[in-house]
Parts: sequence; structure tokens; C-alpha cells
Amino acid sequence: MKSTSTTTFLLMAAPLLLLILLPSAHASLKPNAKTVVVTNNHTNYLSVRCFSFNDDYTVNHLPSWGHYEFKVTKRVVYPSSTMFNCSTNMGTFVAYRYDYECTGDEYEKCDWRFDEDGAYRWEPKLNVWVGVDYAPNYESLNRGGVIQGFFAN
Repeated sequence: MKSTSTTTFLLMAAPLLLLILLPSAHASLKPNAKTVVVTNNHTNYLSVRCFSFNDDYTVNHLPSWGHYEFKVTKRVVYPSSTMFNCSTNMGTFVAYRYDYECTGDEYEKCDWRFDEDGAYRWEPKLNVWVGVDYAPNYESLNRGGVIQGFFAN
């Protein structure tokens, strides 16, 4: 009788142990989060606010050569729907999208740089900064478009 209850216990405990141990092992093999870094290469302050369908961060005012970092968690179901937008006092841009080269697991982060002339995303495979369309999207003003900046003269 004792061996039957021990066998029953082991049969019930084994799946529970697997459920507890497997997610942590899987997470260490393939990280689910990516760091996005926004650097201000402008001579004045850059105000930036980033948001997605799931997250909404506050406005950050970056001094010249200041940077702002945030984490993007890739969606498990439909990872291609993971996207992060950012608004600045100069325009709007998509900070994270599934088809950017930097989103691959072999890269630690996605880097952005802004100056007086435009916005640039680092392409790690090409080893070069690529210019990105950075025009203000006035249609999105009510939904988090161009934000009011903070300037120090």
C-alpha cells in the first residue's frame, strides 16, 4: 500500500516539477526582453516619451549626449505584433519593430541617435547608422504624437 501511494505521489509531482523548472530554463536560453537606447546627439534638450499597446512611459528630458533606456518584452503569441513608438519634441518614430535587425537574439539592444538633422538607427549587421523618417505626425497629436519639449537657453 505504501509503494502505491509513493508511486501516485511521484506521478502527480513530476508534471508539476516540470512546469516549475521548464519556464526558467527556457527564459535563460532565449531572452524575452530587448533594451532600446535613445541617445540625444543634439545641442539642446530632447524630450522623449515611449509607449506601446501594453506600456506607457513618462516624458524624459535628455540633455546633450544624455540617453534613455527602456525594455521591450517580446510577445510570446504573435511576436511580430510587438511594437514600441516614441514621440519627441521634434517628431515621432517606431523605436522597436520585429523586423529591425537589432531585434535578433544575437544583439543586446536597439540603439537610436538624434541630432539637428534627423534620427538614426544603428544597423549592427552593416555596422552603420541609418537615417530614419522622422517627420512630425500631426494626425497622432491626440494619441501621443509630438510632445511639448523642454528647452533651456
